[in-house]
Amino acid sequence: MFGLKVDLEKRHQGLDLARAIAISLVVFAHTLWIGDNFPASIRWLMQFSGTIGVEIFFVISGFLIGRIILNLISQPHFSLSTIVEFLKRRWFRTLPNYYLVLILNILLWYILYRQIPDKLYLYLVYLQNFSTTSPAFYRISWSLAVEQFSYIIAPLFLFLGIQIFPNIKREKLFLGMVITVIILGILSRIYFNQNNPLNSLLEWNEKLRKVTFFRLDAIYYGFLGYYFYQKNRFKNFKSLLFLIGIIALLFLQIGVFILGFTIQNNSFFFNVMYLPLNSISIFLIIPYLLEIKFKNLFFVKCFTLLSLLSYSIYLLHYTIILHAMKNIFPSEQLTGFSLWMYTFLYWSIVIVLSYVLYRFYEKPCTNLREIKKR
Repeated sequence: MFGLKVDLEKRHQGLDLARAIAISLVVFAHTLWIGDNFPASIRWLMQFSGTIGVEIFFVISGFLIGRIILNLISQPHFSLSTIVEFLKRRWFRTLPNYYLVLILNILLWYILYRQIPDKLYLYLVYLQNFSTTSPAFYRISWSLAVEQFSYIIAPLFLFLGIQIFPNIKREKLFLGMVITVIILGILSRIYFNQNNPLNSLLEWNEKLRKVTFFRLDAIYYGFLGYYFYQKNRFKNFKSLLFLIGIIALLFLQIGVFILGFTIQNNSFFFNVMYLPLNSISIFLIIPYLLEIKFKNLFFVKCFTLLSLLSYSIYLLHYTIILHAMKNIFPSEQLTGFSLWMYTFLYWSIVIVLSYVLYRFYEKPCTNLREIKKR
């Protein structure tokens, strides 16, 4: 498939499609940085598409990782060494790309501004946005920090739970851990809401949505979704749940703003409820996606490719590619045909360079974990 060896029969087409849509939404949102001369309706859509794109990634990652963790703790020999092996496999998947693009960001930053970004040591351990606003440097890394901490917290909490409550069924411990983290996440945002008045969605985006401490529960809605899915709770209602999830997502992205919801007048809704409602809506969609099949092979290959490239696209598209393009060819004053040509060129470069990164670096690094396992 496009030069890549991929067994399409072993992949979940619905989840690949969801990832392809998610990364497209994120890139579409950041395209707004090209300039202010896109049509008003396009600009409006760009402002909200990035949020839902990232939340889709969070929930799908949680769903898949939740399955792995639940299977691990169900084994009688589950131990700290099991956790270490799990984290090693995750890190073979995530860290090589992350650190390579971190280095590329540092080089680009120095070339453009003749300075080294502050507090680079925080990026080495994903602490750059743990309790404060996400910095301007390597901005998209905020969501990767949320995921990394979530992956570490879950198995460690479960290991402690098993030691303290050895007679409780491990499935129940899993559910208890998930609910506990979700409740703590909600409580943290209630605290934020009471102590941090916000004047705009931009402030909300920077001071809440991209701060790891307030987002640690984001992945766990996927965990919760998997728990109920493996219990066959969704089996007979997956089509109805899919419809409810889609309607809810559309309402949360469009309806609330048509109704006039604002951060100033509805701070509790945006600070506490908005993100969890998005996550719940997304995991309602997943059971249907897991069983969907498409007959058009070319269409399947296209969105599968986007799904495979999604991590590389996410890392490269904004702080590397668009950042460099805007400094080499400033785009703020572009309008009409020139603006759209610049946009399509940007999207094309993103796909090409992400393909190169995935094929010649990301995939070989990920394959190392299988070699090590053998």
